[in-house]
Amino acid sequence: VSTRVRVARSLDGVKFPTTMSRSDRRKVERLIEECTQQFHSPRLSNGIYIPVLAMTNDQNLDLIERHLLFDNPNEWTIASGLGRDWPDGRALYANVPDLRSRTPDFMIWVNEEDHLRIMCLRKGGDIQGVFTTVMNGIRELERELTKRGWGFAYDSRLGYLTSCPTNVGTTMRASVHVRLTELGRLPGFFELVQRLKLEVRGKYGETDRHYTGVFDVSNAERLGKSEVHLINVMVEGVAKLIELERRLEAGEEVNIDEIARG
Repeated sequence: VSTRVRVARSLDGVKFPTTMSRSDRRKVERLIEECTQQFHSPRLSNGIYIPVLAMTNDQNLDLIERHLLFDNPNEWTIASGLGRDWPDGRALYANVPDLRSRTPDFMIWVNEEDHLRIMCLRKGGDIQGVFTTVMNGIRELERELTKRGWGFAYDSRLGYLTSCPTNVGTTMRASVHVRLTELGRLPGFFELVQRLKLEVRGKYGETDRHYTGVFDVSNAERLGKSEVHLINVMVEGVAKLIELERRLEAGEEVNIDEIARG
């Protein structure tokens, strides 16, 4: 099992990535580099900032394979404008000094689907620790942005504004990778997941169609709920899925159609 919390942030006064110019992307990228160089907390101050343009092809593919970096553009990101000028203006911040020998647990993706994707990823199920790390990182970044006259795009009614409407609000996606080999094969599995206010993807993300029995399970809602509420919904829902998986492994019959409708 691994646990991840990811939030998106947009910079106020800058166009969304679908319509950004090359100069806009470079401006955002330079700004975030300046901010990360001034991080002071022990967990963040010894990190590395790497523009995608400065990566070798092997390094780029290695970071993607290790889930430390966003994918290169596909047909959808190119058509939508997200992949324009690639890889100019894109970058990665990670809280370790050397990505070849160490694996970070806090990262900032610059100019992918949003101006910023801020996340913590760790093995195990310490959702509280992962959430705390993300929030502390956001506060440190926001403090440095404020010093330079910048802030996050925020609406008093909707919450934080993002490129994709499904993320508007808290913009938070809290997820765990969990093995549900038996449960995931049963009819009604996805209806049950929806009833629990969760969403599932394959292990390798929303485009994964290869069945491994390992699912990326996360909160489905973003808008109109607090971060704490969404974390609790995810934790309780995953606990229910694991309970059902264990019952199936023990040879018990489980009608998840009835549970999903109940």
